[in-house]
Order: sequence, then C-alpha cells, then structure tokens
Amino acid sequence: MTDAEWRSRVRWVVAHPHRPAVLMVERAGRLALPETGLGDEVWTADATATLPALRELVGVDAVLLRCLREREDPSRRVRQAILVATPREMAPPPPGMRWLGREDLAGAALQDDEQAAAAAGVLDELAAGPGRVPWAVPGWFQDAERWLRDSLDALGRAVTGPVQQLRAWELSCILRAPTAHGDVYLKAVPDSPLFVNEPVVTGALAALFPDHVPAPLAVDAERRWLALADFGAELEWDTPDAVREDVLRTFARLQVEAASQVDRLLAAGCPDRRLPWLAGQAERWLPAIEETGRLPGIDAATWLTNDELAELRAAVPHLTAICAELATYAIPPSLVHGDLHLGNVARGPRGYVFFDWTDASVAHPFLDLLTFFQEDEAEVEGPLRDRLRDAYLSEWTAFEPPERLRRAWRLAEPLGALDQAISYRSIVADLQPVERHTAQFPAYWLRKVLAGLRQVGRVHR
Repeated sequence: MTDAEWRSRVRWVVAHPHRPAVLMVERAGRLALPETGLGDEVWTADATATLPALRELVGVDAVLLRCLREREDPSRRVRQAILVATPREMAPPPPGMRWLGREDLAGAALQDDEQAAAAAGVLDELAAGPGRVPWAVPGWFQDAERWLRDSLDALGRAVTGPVQQLRAWELSCILRAPTAHGDVYLKAVPDSPLFVNEPVVTGALAALFPDHVPAPLAVDAERRWLALADFGAELEWDTPDAVREDVLRTFARLQVEAASQVDRLLAAGCPDRRLPWLAGQAERWLPAIEETGRLPGIDAATWLTNDELAELRAAVPHLTAICAELATYAIPPSLVHGDLHLGNVARGPRGYVFFDWTDASVAHPFLDLLTFFQEDEAEVEGPLRDRLRDAYLSEWTAFEPPERLRRAWRLAEPLGALDQAISYRSIVADLQPVERHTAQFPAYWLRKVLAGLRQVGRVHR
C-alpha cells in the first residue's frame, strides 16, 4: 500500500444557523452525521478544501466553524475527522435529512456513540453561547462579512463578489473578498494570554517598517479583526537557498533597526519576553512539567517520557545560567516575530514582506532563527543550516565579532525552543479544543530544548 492510499472521511456536525439543532441523516431507521470524503493531504482547517464536498451533499454553501476531533491510524492508513459547520443561508434540508434539537436526539437511535456524543456536545455549546474562539459559532461569519464590506465601502473598495472563507482553526479565521483593486483578506485572531492584538500591532509595525510589514486597511481592535490588501505571494518551501539567505539578512536588518525602537514596540502591545522573563518562565513551570502533560489539549501519544521529564527538571539551573551568559553579549533585545518561516514571508513591491505577527514580542533577536529551520515536513540541517545561520549573523557584526555571534547563537538555540514551548503550552491551556498537530508541539519544542542544551554542552546523558 502506498502513501497515497490513505482512506479519509469526515463526519459533519452541521449546526442550524438560528437555533440549537444539528442536521442528521436517516439511514435504515437510525440517525447519523452526514459524511464526505477528505483528500489525502488536506488540512482540516482548510475551508476551501473541506467545504465543497459538504456543499455538494447538503445543497447549500456552509461555513467551517472548527475541527471537533481528528485522528489517524497509520497502521490501517485511515484518517478520520469530525468537523463543525453551519449553512451560510437557510434552506430546507435535503431529502433524507432533518434538523434535530437536544430533546429530539435524546430519544433517537443514533448509528454509534461517537456520533451521538459529537452532536450532543455541539448542541450544548450552542446553547451555552460563544466560547474562547468567537468564529466557532453560527452568525460570526455574517457579522465579519458585514464589517469587511462596510469597511471597504468606506475606502472606495467595494466588494465585487462572494466573500470566501479560507481557514478556520483555533489560532485564526481568514476570509477573502474580491474587489476591483485586488483581493482583501480579513484575519481574526483569538484573545490568548501570550498572543498580541495582531491588528493593532501590525498597524504599529507597518508605520515603523513600511517596506516590510503590510499596512492594515481596517482594524477592529476589540474584536481583533484585521483587513489587509493582497501583499504578494508567500514564499514556497522549496525556495532557492540564495533567496532564503536574502530573507534572513533582510529580517536581521529589520531587527537591528527595531532594536532602537523597543519602547515603541512595548507601547504598541508587544509583550516583554526578554531574557529575565524567559529565565523566570523556566523556573516557574519546568520544575512541575508533569502538570503540562495533564492538560486536556496535550497529545498523550507524543508526550515526554519519564526520563525526558526528569532531564527537563534538572535543566532549569542550566537554562537560567544560559540566559545570564547570553545577557553578557552586546546583542540588544529587539522585535521577535515568534513564528518566522517561509510561509510567513511574501514578495512585496519593495522587498520581502513579513506577516502573521500574532506571536510578536520584544526578546533576544536570535530566538527567531530556530523556527526558520523548521520546514513544511522536515528540518534544515547540516551545511545549509550553517550557511543560513551565518547569513543572518552577518548583519550583527556591529555588535559582536563573528566567533562570538556564533557562540551567542548556540546559547540562544535551546532558549528559542523554550520560548516556543512556552507559547504552545499557553495555546493548549487556553484554546480548547486544539488541532491534533498543535497538541504535539509542546513536547516537540521541549525535546528541542534538551537537544539544544546537549549541543551547548551543559547537559550530558
């Protein structure tokens, strides 16, 4: 059996747009959730890939609200997901389907317990009202579309066609609207403790770095909505190595400039995640790292072993010592993107454009380099990794000589992984439920902490 022979299915909890009810299919005297296929490589948050099959099944356009459950069985090459959606407009249900409320479901015969639990859980959520992610409830899309149309009308850029949903997951919802002047995108982000208010911060960064940060067309700070004009195609994962070097040099020059603007960055809403903060975080939660493993969103299948947990607890003084040593270098704190990789870089008319600033902060600038080495399905290693690192460090020679810059990077590497682990722990703790791959990241980055410490030479097995 080849990799392309995965069997993939989606069960849909289709929520009524105006009342607590879900759409069920009648099959041989039993009720079931509607089912469609799913492409082998489709991300469940990709609305453009998942919704067409649902539209064909139920006969109306729908909005993806969220992924309720997702799992894979590699041994059987089976991928299954339960997605929640709602019609964009009301229409009679297709033949063989009907809307059922909580009381209707209670006395009905459902095909299996998992489907019954999924339908009942969504109905309970609908009755309780909006949760942590506002776009996961019926009615949100219509409000966002109305705001986008009104905002663009006020700018003389009227929407010329249907507004399309591109993505919906725990970290963002993205819509696209066509206009005579090009596409415009609405991005909505959640209110999570370590996330910035991206619409506000993006506007502040665009004022400081107009060539490299897209300027918002409209912002709703309270609802955390951001409207952006199309700023160019994002770079592909197979971008030539020379372009990657150029991207890193450009970003390093931006950071060097931003180092003189720290007060303005903090005032704009970038959190202070400088080295003392990072050391404090290590001392605060790594000694009790087992508690993180018990969070509901953590993927138990990929969580740390007992040996790894013990190694992390023992690493706390080493991590704080590295923070103290790195602070002795002349490299100033600066703007950190927090999720710097090729997928968050585009080719703009005046150079590379860096976007998706949800994780922005003021921190040690070298923390950003680590995520750039994380490819789509692999990791940059060996000579190419050294070449990219040196291209980035070449823009910092006004602060330290090359040898000390490379030493500073080695010190920063486990700290960059720690910074990512802290962020993903916050995501998993504060945004429920989370996608399956998100649930794996706390353990992934904590293992990177240990690997980085071993390279520095401060932890030995």
